[in-house]
Amino acid sequence: MKKYNYSKGKQGEDEARKHLVDKGFGYIESNFEIESGEIDLIMSDKDTLVFVEVKFKSDDSMGIPEEMINRRKVAQVKRIAEIYLIRNPNIRSLFARYRIDAVCILGNKIRHYQNIYA
Repeated sequence: MKKYNYSKGKQGEDEARKHLVDKGFGYIESNFEIESGEIDLIMSDKDTLVFVEVKFKSDDSMGIPEEMINRRKVAQVKRIAEIYLIRNPNIRSLFARYRIDAVCILGNKIRHYQNIYA
């Protein structure tokens, strides 16, 4: 089961990265991980560093991807983003601000939500 989830998660991240790059975002890195969790994608959008949570579902039989993103998840991503900024001051210095986005993929439909913690 874990391999299935990992490969589906990787597929979703690859699709999300391509979608964002096609929209003009720059790719910085994937899967920044610490013991309390990970950030799926780190991208740039002009002068903004973007931490992206990706949720992928092949169908809606068990709900939609947006239902998997709640306050707790957003707070976790924010904490990890702050640690990333502390550990990577050289990258932080390149950007005026940062935000958290979500990319939700259901089958072949991709929805991008900007600034989800606001």
